[in-house]
Amino acid sequence: MKPLFKIYLCLFASLCFIAACDDSDEEGISGFTINAQEFTLGATGGMESVKVASGTKWVAKVNQPWVKVMPANGVGSTNCEIVVDSTLSNDVRHAVVTFVPEGQSKQELKIHQTGYGKMIGLDKYEVEVASMANEDKRYFDISVTTNVKFKVDYPLMGSWVTTSKRQPDISLDYGARPRTIKMRFKWDMNTDPKERIASIKFLPVNEEDELEKEVALTVKQEASPEITDDRRGDSIAIVIASTKLRSMISWDTSERLDYWTGITVWERTDKGVTPEQIGRVRSVEFKMLNTKEELPAEIGKIKYLETLVVASNTNTTLLPTTYRIGNALKGLQHLKNLTISAMGITTISKSELEGSCQILTKLDLSSNNFTAIPSDLQSRNFPELTHLSLTGNRRYSSITDLNDTRENLGLKFDASNNYNFKNLLKWEKLKSLSLSYNLIYGELPTFIGYGGRLESGVYAYTDEDIQSNDTLNSASNEVKAKLKTIPRILPNAERFTINLNFLSGDDLPEWLLYHPRFARFDPFTLIYTQDSGKDMNGNVPGFKNEPSNLEWFYERYPKARPTLTEY
Repeated sequence: MKPLFKIYLCLFASLCFIAACDDSDEEGISGFTINAQEFTLGATGGMESVKVASGTKWVAKVNQPWVKVMPANGVGSTNCEIVVDSTLSNDVRHAVVTFVPEGQSKQELKIHQTGYGKMIGLDKYEVEVASMANEDKRYFDISVTTNVKFKVDYPLMGSWVTTSKRQPDISLDYGARPRTIKMRFKWDMNTDPKERIASIKFLPVNEEDELEKEVALTVKQEASPEITDDRRGDSIAIVIASTKLRSMISWDTSERLDYWTGITVWERTDKGVTPEQIGRVRSVEFKMLNTKEELPAEIGKIKYLETLVVASNTNTTLLPTTYRIGNALKGLQHLKNLTISAMGITTISKSELEGSCQILTKLDLSSNNFTAIPSDLQSRNFPELTHLSLTGNRRYSSITDLNDTRENLGLKFDASNNYNFKNLLKWEKLKSLSLSYNLIYGELPTFIGYGGRLESGVYAYTDEDIQSNDTLNSASNEVKAKLKTIPRILPNAERFTINLNFLSGDDLPEWLLYHPRFARFDPFTLIYTQDSGKDMNGNVPGFKNEPSNLEWFYERYPKARPTLTEY
């Protein structure tokens, strides 16, 4: 046991020696000292260390609540942590930590904290975007950190980059402490084969909020692929035009052009096709649109386009009263079939169709906002046109009285004396003329002037006309003689519709009743049936001499009577 006792005795003596040394160290400190007298911190706050040496007990007192000392009291040698909270001010603020030791003079530690400068900061100051993409992918997000209300300023040439809120809502409930919000910017496609750059500035709303530095976002957009005179160029032109029109229909550009919806290309087996046309776009449809702009110029670069359909625009009733297609179609030398339907256009001219108007065979202008028949719609301007539609040109559907005070209601005119309307009826080459569901009122013109003479430029049926038409030639001699006094109106028409207008009158004109294809016009539906309501003069639409059936017509023209083989 003695050896163990000696070991314990030695350990106890060692501990006593160490304790004696510590006591002698504390007792060796005289007075009171701190190793710093002043600190400066930034607006976000932070923590600084101060070494305190004191031979007696001490206490630290702070004159501001945004500064804390840990520990706040002690004895001997201690490391104190000075903790400073973040500020809510733009200005510099000050605090004092006072150390009070027992029996010694107090000492002060001064704390200075700089305020937040008025600032707008971006998480990135330069963004690069592609030249084109689907609409749902044409955007980028920017995080903005700021302590002032700000607005976004676009350059004059940079409107292809936009944001929904040029002055975003931001809550500055933390005073000058910056808040971070996210902003989404949308960009338009670049149709120019050159890179473009927009510099977007972020400016304080209040003039007194002067920033430490100017803040700008640079957006670079790559050049558009060049629309070359080949199949690839056609596809690029189609995609760009569709995007500009804001079409809801998109294509998978990884597929062959032949498989794109609404698009056909020229095939080797097509009649009259040339080697240059093979594989190029022959027809294209742009539908379900949302635009207020003229047709994109890229459409005019689809060189061998024969059929074009642009249809179904949104909010057509809200479009301008001078909305037109523009000059995009001027370069189309092969265009034969054109449909501009439900787009909201109010006029069209031969100059807009220069290059194609001489070969155009079909023109569909239905469901637009025409208020008058365009003066350029004449046979001399469109010598090959055989199908023309101006159906449904009403800006509003709920019209029952033509004295409606709203302006630009639609295609509204007096049929009995309208010069442009008469020109349409005298258009000999037309095979189809559709004028249904407009606001046409009055009586259909007779084309017979004073003394029973035909109006200038109007001719009656000739013997040659009668002999060359099986229906006319089947008539009795009495009817044939009558035909030689009747105006020869729309002689080649196979379809003529003018229903759901506000036409009225005691008698239907003879040029219509004696027309060889009158029965094929489906008159009970597409001619007699007028809209309900009142015209400009308070007349109820409708004709008073409507036949109850077509038996009278078949008696007049036996050859026109349908046979069993026709059913």
